[in-house]
Amino acid sequence: MDAKARNCLLQHREALEKDIKTSYIMDHMISDGILTISEEEKVRIEPTQQQRAAMLIKMILKKDNDSYISFYNALLHEGYKDLAALLHDGIPVVSSSSGKDSVSGITSYVRTVLCEGGVPQRPVVFVTRKKLVNTIQQKLSKLKGEPGWVTIHGMAGCGKSVLAAEAVRDHSLLEDCFPGGVHWVSVGKQDKSGLLMKLQNLCTRLDQDESFSQRLPLNIEEAKDRLRILMLRKHPRSLLILDDVWDSWVLKAFDNQCQILLTTRDKSVTDSVMGPKYVVPVESSLGKEKGLEILSLFVNMKKADLPEQAHSIIKECKVVERCHWGILTDLLHKWNQS
Repeated sequence: MDAKARNCLLQHREALEKDIKTSYIMDHMISDGILTISEEEKVRIEPTQQQRAAMLIKMILKKDNDSYISFYNALLHEGYKDLAALLHDGIPVVSSSSGKDSVSGITSYVRTVLCEGGVPQRPVVFVTRKKLVNTIQQKLSKLKGEPGWVTIHGMAGCGKSVLAAEAVRDHSLLEDCFPGGVHWVSVGKQDKSGLLMKLQNLCTRLDQDESFSQRLPLNIEEAKDRLRILMLRKHPRSLLILDDVWDSWVLKAFDNQCQILLTTRDKSVTDSVMGPKYVVPVESSLGKEKGLEILSLFVNMKKADLPEQAHSIIKECKVVERCHWGILTDLLHKWNQS
């Protein structure tokens, strides 16, 4: 681990040990390949929450830069934004020319940009959809230097969020079109108070040194103005990703002449906003071959070695792209009974 990252972790060790609950943090780090199951167990058997946190941080300090990035990202996704902000300055600095990771095939530059932006990691069981990812990337390239909207739409569970995250795991796209970085916001179904909180959190992330204001915006209009200024002055040529947008009135709060990628079940949500719009539809069902690929990954077998029962399992379970654990558990249960 870089000295700067290590020192930052040591500096804020006491605050981290006091506040974090390790269970979900470790889930993220295991899915990233950073922690092993045996290491998780070693943390879990500690008698108190603070001792478990202390053991986890002790392990991270013995690991590499990827562990720091994984830990930071896990804090963001589990709602520890204040603690993640403490570690932000210690994120290992990498150049855009860094080589590719031998496992994931993405560069350190991409890993760092996505980590800082809160973009979700790949699912534990992941299958590629190259054609769709390429289509999304082509639409995003049209936003180079220009405001506009790229909408990924489809039914619940069809893999929209996974596709959005995968589309920005591309060195050339980030460097050429969005050198200012990416910023992921999980939107969901919101009322006005929930939307204000989302906007406040985003403004805090974009203004961590509080150079624009030391207080949170008090209402949606003020938050919209703050966001516009921050994107224009501090984060030009960056991509805002809005995941799971339900309502057009929510989207209008982000209508600030930005470059925006969004996922939604309803493509009409962009009818009320201004600027160029590009749409990428996603089918709800998954083909037989992709279903077999998911099953082979889950049971750790080559697809060609799957028995004949696998085909009927795929058909019966009606697998969809999202590959969430409920479906996979159902698959495995039926597999064991075959």
